[in-house]
Amino acid sequence: MIRLYNTLTHKVENLTLQNSPTVNIYTCGPTVYDYMHIGNWFTFIRYDLLIRTLKASALEPNWVMNITDVGHLTSDADSGEDKLAKKAGSEGKNAWDIAKFYSDYFIKSLDKLNFIKPNQIPKATDHINEQIDFISKLEQKGYTYRIWDGIYFDSSKFSRYADFARLDLDEQQAGARVELNPEKHNPTDFALWKFSPTDKHRDMEWDSPWGRGFPGWHIECSAMSLKYLGETLDIHCGGIDHIPVHHTNEIAQSEALTEKPLATMWIHANHILISDEKISKSLGNTVTLEDIEQKGYTPEVLRLLVLESHYRSQSKFSWESLEAAKTRLLRYKNFAVRRYQTEGDITLNPPELLNKLQDDLNTPEALAELETFLEKADNLKLSKVSIESSLSLIDDLFGLRLLDTPDINDALKQSISDREQARFTKDFARADAIRSELEKNNLTVLDTPTGSIWQYLS
Repeated sequence: MIRLYNTLTHKVENLTLQNSPTVNIYTCGPTVYDYMHIGNWFTFIRYDLLIRTLKASALEPNWVMNITDVGHLTSDADSGEDKLAKKAGSEGKNAWDIAKFYSDYFIKSLDKLNFIKPNQIPKATDHINEQIDFISKLEQKGYTYRIWDGIYFDSSKFSRYADFARLDLDEQQAGARVELNPEKHNPTDFALWKFSPTDKHRDMEWDSPWGRGFPGWHIECSAMSLKYLGETLDIHCGGIDHIPVHHTNEIAQSEALTEKPLATMWIHANHILISDEKISKSLGNTVTLEDIEQKGYTPEVLRLLVLESHYRSQSKFSWESLEAAKTRLLRYKNFAVRRYQTEGDITLNPPELLNKLQDDLNTPEALAELETFLEKADNLKLSKVSIESSLSLIDDLFGLRLLDTPDINDALKQSISDREQARFTKDFARADAIRSELEKNNLTVLDTPTGSIWQYLS
């Protein structure tokens, strides 16, 4: 039984499925106008953790994660430049080139970070017809209106508009005097289709029944989730910042059209802070995956750092915390290499990680369970099979690639054997000299009651 916190009900609930064991799940993907920062990666890794938990629970995720490559404006008030167009202008390129470069980068990074691949990764630009069709149907049902810059959704005609995010619409109405677009009927109305400017050409624009232009940001998710997953999702995921605008608007337009719930369960990951500030390109405090790798940290270290905090907590990033995660991962890897040097026959049941993750993805408790397991394992001469079965479970759930931790070569193994012989004959000077040579090869040797064990130093 999987229990998750449902933003819709503000309660931890049992996951119920429409067509078990299939889990139809949609997660909001990146806007591909720049390198993703670690705030993005924290959220995406938490998606992957959810998918791994579902699969380990004998369920079959049908996972769709979109790529936003048009329509995401610099302001949530449906104003400003398209983020891709702005980036293209700053680099002297066109928006299509920017979209392709960062889309390709994102897909490659999913592999680098050892993601389970989504079943579909649809792009907004590949689904313009679906979005136009969706808007046309909303128009036929009377939910839209036209003003000078586009076709808008009339939020006043969807009575539950404020429910999901628990918005205070009276307060928003009071602030309407500062609204950038005075022609909007209500401050909470949002663009479904934006008209191209008359004084310049856009790289990304299409003909539509209402004129040449491009889709609003929110419509793509509704159109693509409907196409690939049907009218009601089992799970919809995103960042907590999606709740008041993006997901609220998705719910309004989707449920206005289908008259069915957009999703049974909504899951949101909390913000990541650096120096007590939210990570944001506008604040200039972003850290990228490339920044992390340049400082010598592997993608697995970042993964482990993400797991150390609960997805609903306001997590903090620092280089010190990343270093601590690197040390922790080294401990796991040195457990992994014991399978290359064990002659034991003791079996230790794998750690009970899955039941912790089935309880609202409680990764801190899962890691605590793993630490308890490793403490027991330290004092036992485990069989190779016992070690590998535990590693397989850890890798399946956490994606840390511990089974890929390499063995050492025969020459280094011979050196370790020579050191053992030197210690046996009490030639401690030679034993120390061999230890020094091993350390130059990133190895140390632990002398235990059951024999010497080699480990990696870093």
